[in-house]
Amino acid sequence: MGLVRWTLLACCCCCWCCSASQRIATRATAIREHADEIIVAVDRIDYSGAEVTQIRSNAEAIREAVGDIHTALPGVTDRTPWWADLLRWLAIAAAGAAAVWLLTASGILGAIRAALGWIPKPKARAASLLAAAVDDDRPETTREAIAAMRAQDPEFDAAWRRAAR
Repeated sequence: MGLVRWTLLACCCCCWCCSASQRIATRATAIREHADEIIVAVDRIDYSGAEVTQIRSNAEAIREAVGDIHTALPGVTDRTPWWADLLRWLAIAAAGAAAVWLLTASGILGAIRAALGWIPKPKARAASLLAAAVDDDRPETTREAIAAMRAQDPEFDAAWRRAAR
């Protein structure tokens, strides 16, 4: 994969991964489970020295602290970093620009405009001039119609010059 694809993949992972509060809750639950395992293991030990009592009290303190985390967690709100918001808006803008370019390059946008009746004035004038050039009762000539088309569209003018050689 190219650098661009890896960069896009990294941006997607940063922007659309699970929330920080969800990760905190998951990790706190895992810590509580480990503390529970320590308490169960300490209870199985036949030796009742000061060290074992200290280990059990530390595990119980960890369980209590995890309970405090779970109590405080609903008050935590996730914040999206400014750069992730910027990346999201840039991606939306790029997708919009790509869609407009695709519609324009494929000709679909022109078809939509024609279907809705949004024909630009220069093209409408050129079409009426060509229609008049075809009509034998009108004085306009084909030469005038071609001149009007060349004046309105620089691409058509360049194509005309290349074809006239």
